[in-house]
Amino acid sequence: MLEPQPPIVADAVLMHRLAKRDSTALVELERRHRGSLYAQAYGILTDAIAAERVVRDAFAQLWFAATQYTGSESPWTLLRDMARELARAERALRESPIRRR
Repeated sequence: MLEPQPPIVADAVLMHRLAKRDSTALVELERRHRGSLYAQAYGILTDAIAAERVVRDAFAQLWFAATQYTGSESPWTLLRDMARELARAERALRESPIRRR
């Protein structure tokens, strides 16, 4: 017999819970979106460790940004943009002539 499944909570609801510092909301958002964010970061960086760092940092940024969440964009869009910006910054840092020795 199949177990009844709890209803799926929308990402926007999770963001509002996150703004109230509900860490279980962050865990659920991470469970839903970690794989896609990792794929995006890895596509930009082609480095597994750096991609993991970008994903971790994106969720850390989300934790702090949640209190200013207005709902004008989806949580996925917010996370995707954060991860993309972090990955591009990491790539630019790697490609910087100042960093090369």
